Amino acid sequence: MTASLGHLPACALAALLGMPAAMAQPVPGPFDSSRIETVSKRPAVAVKSAPTTHAWHDGTAIRMLSLDPTLEAHFAAGLLPQDRVLRPAGSTARDAAAQISPVLRDESGRPRSLPGGVLVVLKTPMDEAGARALISQAGAIPLHALSDRLWLIQGPVGLGSLRLANQLQAAGLFESAQPNWWMPRTLK
Repeated sequence: MTASLGHLPACALAALLGMPAAMAQPVPGPFDSSRIETVSKRPAVAVKSAPTTHAWHDGTAIRMLSLDPTLEAHFAAGLLPQDRVLRPAGSTARDAAAQISPVLRDESGRPRSLPGGVLVVLKTPMDEAGARALISQAGAIPLHALSDRLWLIQGPVGLGSLRLANQLQAAGLFESAQPNWWMPRTLK
Protein backbone atom coordinates (compact mmCIF):
# COMPACT_ATOMS: atom_id res chain seq x y z
CA MET A 1 0.00 0.00 0.00
CA THR A 2 1.50 3.28 -1.07
CA ALA A 3 0.63 6.48 0.72
CA SER A 4 -0.14 9.56 -1.26
CA LEU A 5 0.84 12.82 0.45
CA GLY A 6 -0.51 15.06 -2.31
CA HIS A 7 -3.84 15.41 -0.56
CA LEU A 8 -2.34 16.75 2.71
CA PRO A 9 -2.72 20.46 3.52
CA ALA A 10 0.50 22.47 3.38
CA CYS A 11 0.71 22.83 7.18
CA ALA A 12 0.43 19.04 7.70
CA LEU A 13 3.01 18.39 5.01
CA ALA A 14 5.32 20.93 6.64
CA ALA A 15 4.95 19.27 10.05
CA LEU A 16 5.67 15.87 8.51
CA LEU A 17 8.81 17.15 6.80
CA GLY A 18 9.95 19.09 9.89
CA MET A 19 9.80 22.58 8.41
CA PRO A 20 7.84 25.72 9.29
CA ALA A 21 4.38 25.85 7.71
CA ALA A 22 5.25 29.12 5.95
CA MET A 23 7.93 27.29 3.95
CA ALA A 24 5.65 24.52 2.69
CA GLN A 25 3.99 25.01 -0.64
CA PRO A 26 1.06 22.87 -1.82
CA VAL A 27 2.22 20.13 -4.15
CA PRO A 28 0.22 20.17 -7.38
CA GLY A 29 -0.95 16.83 -8.82
CA PRO A 30 0.00 13.40 -7.59
CA PHE A 31 2.92 13.21 -5.17
CA ASP A 32 5.46 10.40 -5.47
CA SER A 33 6.14 9.33 -1.87
CA SER A 34 8.92 6.97 -2.99
CA ARG A 35 11.12 10.05 -3.53
CA ILE A 36 10.97 11.05 0.16
CA GLU A 37 14.11 10.10 2.02
CA THR A 38 13.57 8.96 5.57
CA VAL A 39 16.14 9.30 8.29
CA SER A 40 16.01 7.90 11.77
CA LYS A 41 17.72 10.95 13.24
CA ARG A 42 17.57 14.54 12.05
CA PRO A 43 20.96 15.56 10.69
CA ALA A 44 22.75 18.29 12.60
CA VAL A 45 23.03 21.41 10.51
CA ALA A 46 26.06 23.53 11.17
CA VAL A 47 25.06 27.16 11.11
CA LYS A 48 27.95 29.29 10.02
CA SER A 49 27.65 32.77 11.38
CA ALA A 50 28.79 35.69 9.29
CA PRO A 51 32.24 36.92 10.26
CA THR A 52 32.43 40.04 12.34
CA THR A 53 33.68 42.77 10.07
CA HIS A 54 35.79 45.75 11.02
CA ALA A 55 37.26 48.54 8.93
CA TRP A 56 40.31 50.77 9.13
CA HIS A 57 41.60 53.69 7.11
CA ASP A 58 44.70 53.09 5.05
CA GLY A 59 45.26 56.68 3.96
CA THR A 60 42.20 57.52 1.89
CA ALA A 61 41.20 53.88 1.32
CA ILE A 62 38.95 51.97 3.70
CA ARG A 63 40.13 48.40 4.27
CA MET A 64 37.84 45.65 5.55
CA LEU A 65 38.80 43.05 8.13
CA SER A 66 37.18 39.84 9.35
CA LEU A 67 37.55 38.45 12.83
CA ASP A 68 39.28 35.05 12.96
CA PRO A 69 37.59 33.23 15.85
CA THR A 70 40.16 30.42 15.85
CA LEU A 71 43.21 32.52 16.78
CA GLU A 72 44.34 35.13 19.26
CA ALA A 73 47.60 37.07 19.59
CA HIS A 74 49.59 37.32 22.82
CA PHE A 75 51.73 40.38 23.46
CA ALA A 76 52.69 39.93 27.13
CA ALA A 77 55.90 41.59 28.26
CA GLY A 78 58.83 39.24 28.41
CA LEU A 79 57.87 37.01 25.50
CA LEU A 80 60.97 35.40 24.07
CA PRO A 81 61.58 35.18 20.31
CA GLN A 82 60.71 31.48 20.34
CA ASP A 83 57.33 32.18 21.98
CA ARG A 84 54.49 32.16 19.52
CA VAL A 85 52.42 35.32 19.24
CA LEU A 86 49.59 33.57 17.38
CA ARG A 87 47.90 30.88 19.43
CA PRO A 88 44.63 28.95 19.24
CA ALA A 89 41.80 30.99 20.75
CA GLY A 90 41.28 30.22 24.44
CA SER A 91 44.39 28.02 24.61
CA THR A 92 45.94 29.79 27.58
CA ALA A 93 44.57 30.88 30.91
CA ARG A 94 43.82 34.58 31.18
CA ASP A 95 45.59 36.50 33.90
CA ALA A 96 45.99 40.14 34.83
CA ALA A 97 49.22 40.47 32.83
CA ALA A 98 47.76 38.98 29.66
CA GLN A 99 47.88 41.30 26.67
CA ILE A 100 45.66 39.46 24.22
CA SER A 101 44.30 40.75 20.94
CA PRO A 102 41.89 39.16 18.51
CA VAL A 103 43.30 38.16 15.15
CA LEU A 104 41.81 39.88 12.12
CA ARG A 105 42.20 38.84 8.50
CA ASP A 106 42.64 41.48 5.84
CA GLU A 107 41.16 41.33 2.34
CA SER A 108 43.94 39.02 1.18
CA GLY A 109 43.43 36.66 4.13
CA ARG A 110 46.65 37.59 5.94
CA PRO A 111 46.41 37.65 9.73
CA ARG A 112 47.07 40.87 11.60
CA SER A 113 46.63 41.84 15.19
CA LEU A 114 46.67 44.87 17.48
CA PRO A 115 49.54 45.04 20.02
CA GLY A 116 48.48 48.56 21.01
CA GLY A 117 49.14 52.05 19.77
CA VAL A 118 48.15 54.14 16.81
CA LEU A 119 50.33 55.71 14.12
CA VAL A 120 49.34 59.17 12.96
CA VAL A 121 50.81 61.20 10.13
CA LEU A 122 50.69 64.95 10.68
CA LYS A 123 49.48 67.11 7.79
CA THR A 124 52.66 69.20 7.96
CA PRO A 125 55.97 68.76 9.74
CA MET A 126 56.02 70.46 13.15
CA ASP A 127 58.20 70.69 16.20
CA GLU A 128 57.71 68.29 19.09
CA ALA A 129 55.77 70.74 21.27
CA GLY A 130 53.33 71.58 18.46
CA ALA A 131 52.81 67.93 17.56
CA ARG A 132 52.20 66.95 21.18
CA ALA A 133 49.67 69.80 21.54
CA LEU A 134 47.82 68.74 18.37
CA ILE A 135 47.69 65.09 19.44
CA SER A 136 46.48 66.08 22.90
CA GLN A 137 43.85 68.34 21.32
CA ALA A 138 42.54 65.24 19.52
CA GLY A 139 42.13 63.52 22.91
CA ALA A 140 45.06 61.15 22.50
CA ILE A 141 48.32 60.61 24.39
CA PRO A 142 51.48 61.10 22.30
CA LEU A 143 54.27 58.61 23.00
CA HIS A 144 57.09 59.60 20.64
CA ALA A 145 57.92 60.87 17.20
CA LEU A 146 59.15 58.44 14.58
CA SER A 147 59.87 61.28 12.13
CA ASP A 148 58.93 64.95 11.79
CA ARG A 149 55.41 63.89 10.68
CA LEU A 150 54.93 60.34 12.03
CA TRP A 151 53.95 59.80 15.67
CA LEU A 152 53.17 56.78 17.82
CA ILE A 153 50.16 57.40 20.07
CA GLN A 154 49.23 55.40 23.14
CA GLY A 155 46.42 52.90 22.54
CA PRO A 156 45.17 49.72 24.17
CA VAL A 157 45.97 46.21 23.05
CA GLY A 158 43.15 44.86 20.89
CA LEU A 159 40.17 46.43 19.17
CA GLY A 160 40.42 49.59 21.29
CA SER A 161 43.38 50.75 19.22
CA LEU A 162 41.40 50.14 16.01
CA ARG A 163 38.54 52.27 17.37
CA LEU A 164 40.98 54.99 18.46
CA ALA A 165 42.62 55.05 15.01
CA ASN A 166 39.23 55.38 13.31
CA GLN A 167 38.22 58.19 15.70
CA LEU A 168 41.46 60.08 15.04
CA GLN A 169 41.04 59.64 11.28
CA ALA A 170 37.46 60.96 11.48
CA ALA A 171 38.59 64.00 13.49
CA GLY A 172 40.32 65.34 10.38
CA LEU A 173 43.32 66.75 12.28
CA PHE A 174 45.78 64.30 10.73
CA GLU A 175 46.72 63.23 7.23
CA SER A 176 46.11 59.65 8.36
CA ALA A 177 45.70 57.51 11.45
CA GLN A 178 45.94 53.75 11.57
CA PRO A 179 46.53 51.06 14.18
CA ASN A 180 50.06 49.97 14.95
CA TRP A 181 49.57 46.61 13.22
CA TRP A 182 51.41 43.42 14.05
CA MET A 183 51.68 40.91 11.20
CA PRO A 184 53.65 37.68 11.09
CA ARG A 185 56.82 37.79 9.08
CA THR A 186 56.73 36.03 5.75
CA LEU A 187 59.84 34.27 4.55
CA LYS A 188 60.75 34.77 0.92
